[in-house]
Amino acid sequence: MAPTTPADIHAPKQARSLESMRRLIDAAREILNQDGLEAATIPRIAERAGLSVGSVYRRFSDKDALLREICLQYFLDKHEFLSRMGDQIPPDASLADIVNGMAQGMMRSFMQDAGLMRATFFYSREQADPKVRQKIERAGRRTFELVVGILLSRRNQIGHPDPDTAAQLTITMILATIRELVLFHCPKLSITDSSKIASELALAACRYLDVKPTA
Repeated sequence: MAPTTPADIHAPKQARSLESMRRLIDAAREILNQDGLEAATIPRIAERAGLSVGSVYRRFSDKDALLREICLQYFLDKHEFLSRMGDQIPPDASLADIVNGMAQGMMRSFMQDAGLMRATFFYSREQADPKVRQKIERAGRRTFELVVGILLSRRNQIGHPDPDTAAQLTITMILATIRELVLFHCPKLSITDSSKIASELALAACRYLDVKPTA
């Protein structure tokens, strides 16, 4: 799924141009993930992608246009991934297993893309213009609602008196905790420790939801 292309982004049409665009986006993501926003200059991105600086500017009017495309596409990719994940959950999967799987999956995703997520976070809040910020926020809300819907698909296993509110707060708690730990407080978190933290978050979430055992 691709976002609507604004005037300052020139969408490629031929296969060769599409390949160049993919290399360009991948190179920008890699640099953002490794070194952050300040390091993601057009010359460095072009060099990483094996393209000329001029070819970048033929596709994007400036660095801001490129960053906007990356941020929007990142959220759309996550939404598509979660949609597929939701479709693949076994019908007999318990809510406890789903919550644990979500916590572990979120933790892995944040650790893998910590630099990119951090760059996206700061860009959307400090550099993006209001209209772009609204688009990014809408994409984030759609993903949030999708994940909440996965929990509510097991509504009958939620003992909390207000399942809808509880499901939203559960996802907010897991997401906010992992984001703060990985992006801002413990960037050197080990894989073992991160898995333990995800398990503890899932346990706390299940207690809050008052998860009922499956029959």
